[in-house]
Amino acid sequence: MVDHNPRVRTGAFLPGHVYENVYLIVADASGYSTVVRHNPRDQAARAFDLLRERIVARAGTVSAQFRCARTQLWSWRGDGGILAIHDEDESVTRDVALTTVRDVLRLDLDHVRAESRRMGLDGEIRLRIAVHKSTIRYSGDAQIHSPDLNFAAHLEETTPPDCVAISEDVHRAAGRHAHTYTFVGTYENRDIHLMAPSGEPTDARRAWLATTGLTPCQPVFAHPQRPSQQEKARLVGVARTDIVDLGTALRTSARYLVTTERPAHYRDAVLDFLSRGGTYRCVLLDPSCPATATLSEYRQEDLATKIRNSITELAQFKQRHGPITDNLHVHQSRAFPGFAATAIDLDSPDPLILYMPYLMATKSLNIHTEHADSPHYLATTTSGLLLTRLADLIKSTISPESIEKIL
Repeated sequence: MVDHNPRVRTGAFLPGHVYENVYLIVADASGYSTVVRHNPRDQAARAFDLLRERIVARAGTVSAQFRCARTQLWSWRGDGGILAIHDEDESVTRDVALTTVRDVLRLDLDHVRAESRRMGLDGEIRLRIAVHKSTIRYSGDAQIHSPDLNFAAHLEETTPPDCVAISEDVHRAAGRHAHTYTFVGTYENRDIHLMAPSGEPTDARRAWLATTGLTPCQPVFAHPQRPSQQEKARLVGVARTDIVDLGTALRTSARYLVTTERPAHYRDAVLDFLSRGGTYRCVLLDPSCPATATLSEYRQEDLATKIRNSITELAQFKQRHGPITDNLHVHQSRAFPGFAATAIDLDSPDPLILYMPYLMATKSLNIHTEHADSPHYLATTTSGLLLTRLADLIKSTISPESIEKIL
């Protein structure tokens, strides 16, 4: 949405005109929803209004200093917005844009935080800023469409908190500002340069890695520990035809299915899935196989008893709920899978796989890592080859020649 603001406008962008080398500054407050959730709405709104005022004022001051032709706020939606800067001399545009973002990050953000603390705001406001340049045809209506504007918005979303990211297009023209930015990687096939709060190149590279990972990749959704019962129930709820629950003892799944607690999110989701004609297959280790004995000795736990208890609870679940559970099958395997997984619709074009690689602790240090405290990952069609490989591995693990049906 276009939001003309006379406090920042030094000259008008005229409808129907094409402007070359417009510098787009996209700023957004990281953690906006958390601040809003944990503070009175009026105080949170005032803090973000203050952030807007500081950014707008800084842009206006710097524009006046360099006598820039046009500096205009194009949008602001509560926690962030877009500034457009243009002058017939690109060096002026560049100096206004890069001086503004530097001073916002290093001066104004601290002032906003100090004022927020005086207001008693719970939580710290953090800011992401991205700068890109583009040729813009200004329509003058309420919507401005541009692939480069979209790229700038996407880049801001990827920028680490309290940092400024600039595109390769901006960096090539950055001149005396270039030394404050560090090349950190690529995004949407463009080189990205970053300025961290400390100004140190290592800190910039570290912040980028912490946000984007080591390489451009298709996403895998990571959870630092096991998703809650409610979240796993959501996964079951989207299954169409088939669920595979693969693990060593499946203690958590079995307990969820026979729990007397209310609400029983997971059990109810499984019953609903079975009532829709779905097939639910549980695959766990054979309690008497060598792999179980080896793992029991390694982990120093009675794994065989845990497996037998799970089988008993799964049998109880089937007995309690009768024919509706006919399509719940329990299998045992003599091969240790090396990971646990809940696979949804493996043979469909869009399977979902929640998996957890087992963390094998160093026995000599007497470290025991619970599965619930281990990272879990959700692979989807956006995960590319990883999803295909996981699906093939699970299919091999549960092939008829590899498992024995016991329930």
